[in-house]
Amino acid sequence: MPSLSSLYGCAALGAARSKLRPGSGPRTLPDRTVLAQHPGVSLEEAESYRRLFGGESFDGVHRAALPSVLVHIIGFPVQMALMSDDEFPLPLIGLVHVANEVEHLRPVRVGQPVQILVSAGNLRPHRRGTQVDITVTVLEQGADPKAAAAVGAGGSAETSVLWRSVSTYLSKGAQLGTEVSTEVSTASGAEETGSTAVTRSEDPKSFVPPVKTASWRLGSDAGRAYAAVSGDYNPIHVSQLAAKALGMPAAIVHGMYSAGRMLEGREPEGAGHRWSIRFEAPVTLPGTVAFAAEPQGPKTVRFTGWNPRKARRHFSAELQLP
Repeated sequence: MPSLSSLYGCAALGAARSKLRPGSGPRTLPDRTVLAQHPGVSLEEAESYRRLFGGESFDGVHRAALPSVLVHIIGFPVQMALMSDDEFPLPLIGLVHVANEVEHLRPVRVGQPVQILVSAGNLRPHRRGTQVDITVTVLEQGADPKAAAAVGAGGSAETSVLWRSVSTYLSKGAQLGTEVSTEVSTASGAEETGSTAVTRSEDPKSFVPPVKTASWRLGSDAGRAYAAVSGDYNPIHVSQLAAKALGMPAAIVHGMYSAGRMLEGREPEGAGHRWSIRFEAPVTLPGTVAFAAEPQGPKTVRFTGWNPRKARRHFSAELQLP
């Protein structure tokens, strides 16, 4: 598996290179996928994740399957390996994580070896720069990666696909030299690297907070705590000085920390669910997040996180149960 620390180091060394300038660097995505073998999440690693968010212990009876965000964590280094490749047309440092859509098709058990397949697609102009989608597919060990890749989104249990996500990133200011999208994005303050309910485009100033169901009080060490579990030591999450040097007002919590916290205790053990999240204003540390979980019928829950003082939304999300 790729090392996140070495990938961030290489990205930092190459950050000065200007990409997507006229006559400079690739303007297309690399025509390849990255495949990695993962030996499985150990019980110790799963328990470290549990201690971060609370919830039931992984006792093998009441809880044996990994939560979605822990599956994301094991695939993230492979995703980073593709995005830090010299042929990738966008600079890794400064990418804004806009959104995630996840299909958790089948359970991934503690200790279960898996294959991780990563590809990039849908490179497109945006009014603030350039967007790209990164697809991560987690497969059973021994499954045919080519067959799984051919199935694409919407695969069924018979394909040996366990979990699939599409992460959308924005590279601010990077232009492809073509007509820009008219899509209105609220991700201008989203996390930097970085369902229909969360793809709506609306003016952040029109946000009306829902009825709060919980408050998350995050200390200045929240970024370091998630990094210790995930291995994602992106400087903007673990250092106030580094975050400010990179243009943030303060260190910010990982976007997937918010995803993991909102989903804790709400995902079915047998999987078969889908969820999505769109990131907006970053959560600066230390800070408080007002949180609402709103049932939208027997199989759908809508989530919202926002700044209770400024009434500014941090994220909107949706969980669809089987």
